[in-house]
Amino acid sequence: MRHLWVAGALVLGVALGAASGGHVRAETLLFHASSSGKQTLDEGEGGGNPFATSLIEVLAQPRAELRDLPAALQRLTVQKSGGFQTPDVPAGVTRPDWSLVPTPSGERRIALVLVVSDYRSGGAPSLLGAKNDARRIGTALQRAGFHTDIALDFDLMSMRQTLADFASRSAQYDAAAIYVTGHGVEVARTVYLLPGSYPVDLKNAALNDQAIRLADIAGAPRARHVNLVFYGGCRDNPFE
Repeated sequence: MRHLWVAGALVLGVALGAASGGHVRAETLLFHASSSGKQTLDEGEGGGNPFATSLIEVLAQPRAELRDLPAALQRLTVQKSGGFQTPDVPAGVTRPDWSLVPTPSGERRIALVLVVSDYRSGGAPSLLGAKNDARRIGTALQRAGFHTDIALDFDLMSMRQTLADFASRSAQYDAAAIYVTGHGVEVARTVYLLPGSYPVDLKNAALNDQAIRLADIAGAPRARHVNLVFYGGCRDNPFE
């Protein structure tokens, strides 16, 4: 497991998707830790987001197929959050028999854990649980056979570059995953991840220029067979 350190403060997808330069990639399955308009918990069971704890529990099982993942994440997260979080999960998957654990023989997997926890420079509360989850999720993905990089508290430019690099690298793999969390805002059905320097005094006015859209993050995994994105942040609009 590699840690990427830059000055400044997983998505798995399935089904045949667009071709780029002759490479046919799977579309992305996006898992949200909460429903639209709702918040998530930063420090619950295990010292982090209940959604992260639930994913770790699934990855620790001796066997789990992709068909099991949406229902398992939803059930476990509701349970571990005491009903506070109800994940928004895909209604169906196109490769139901794909083995999440154990790793199929010969399959190459890559993952990125992209976490923002330090918000002191922007004026928002920092997220100790998110920092814990960077380590916990990174270890769980590594044990599940993913070559995993951790990008913790990168600035906006560095996050964009990291995602661009991951898009290029993941195209050479069979399966790709991104776990991403930090302070999140949802406006008009668009979810934004806030970097640590986001100027909270500007409220929603700076989202387009100084935040990163979840849709852009979800476009980064480009593996051939399976691409998954797990988003642990909030989906409310505290600036409204």
